[in-house]
Amino acid sequence: MASVQNAVEGGLQPTVNPVNTTASSDPTSFRVKQVQISDLLALRGIPPPPPHPITAIAPNRLEEIKAVFLATYAPAIDKFFETRWFQDKALTHLLANAQLMAEYSALIEAFNDPNLGDQNVIARLESFEASVVWSSMTLCRHVMNVSNGSQGQDYDLLTASKRLDVVEAMITGEHLDSNPLAQFPPRETPSNPPSLSDQLMQRSLDFWSAIGHFLTLHDNEASSAKEIDDTLARCRTLLDTFENRDVTYSVAIARHLGQRWADFPRSFPQPITTNEKDAGAKLYVAQKFLEQEAGGKGTTQVIKRICGMVVRSWIVSRE
Repeated sequence: MASVQNAVEGGLQPTVNPVNTTASSDPTSFRVKQVQISDLLALRGIPPPPPHPITAIAPNRLEEIKAVFLATYAPAIDKFFETRWFQDKALTHLLANAQLMAEYSALIEAFNDPNLGDQNVIARLESFEASVVWSSMTLCRHVMNVSNGSQGQDYDLLTASKRLDVVEAMITGEHLDSNPLAQFPPRETPSNPPSLSDQLMQRSLDFWSAIGHFLTLHDNEASSAKEIDDTLARCRTLLDTFENRDVTYSVAIARHLGQRWADFPRSFPQPITTNEKDAGAKLYVAQKFLEQEAGGKGTTQVIKRICGMVVRSWIVSRE
């Protein structure tokens, strides 16, 4: 466990794209393409390994998997989605998923690789971990699908699965026909007047609802321009210093403004002002933040790998 934890705590450092500050292109001349999650798991262009064979897992390895999931991944996924489902209920579903258990077992082996100082080994491990992180995040969707709605009363399961849908649409470039997080109810009826916890919960719901609404708006429709700007401005007022919201908001900014520069992220507008209303300054800040989070500044492995997938999406969607 010590070797696993040491690697988890900061041994993985991807290479950040070099800064280039060439001129921007005509914002009307370029459109990014939609991509698949499978395209984004190849961090640094190195795909994750093929599915590992399903074999019997030794009791001590089983305990390791449980410990790693409950100590590292489940809390980080809950922190990202602002839910409790992964820590409270996901372990049972992980243990029942033979393929994902095989991946976790192999991931622990990979973290114990004596050559972990080798940059090539680290690069392969990052993509592998990204694939395990994403598969773990989708456990909530799998449970929703197989339960046929019978789990619909589980508030955190519903919340996590819908926020997963929004995050997936966000990073793959998909638009949504409707906002799955619109008018989402609080977990409990607020007191009157609302307590501080009630107010904080409402701000969380408002942030995610605004992100969901952003994904229903099309950048190529002039009529949407003001609504997109207003929606992103509303998101910004609801960040509340939460890392997951900073990341999600920055992804939205990069998605919206990045398409105005055909060579983004290899080149991007060098801001000549720190004015938060300047599109170039917004894009610059969002890009650098997400690259730094992917490069090791993210406080959890989940944040690091999601940001790595986002950085990868900028390349893949322009190939």
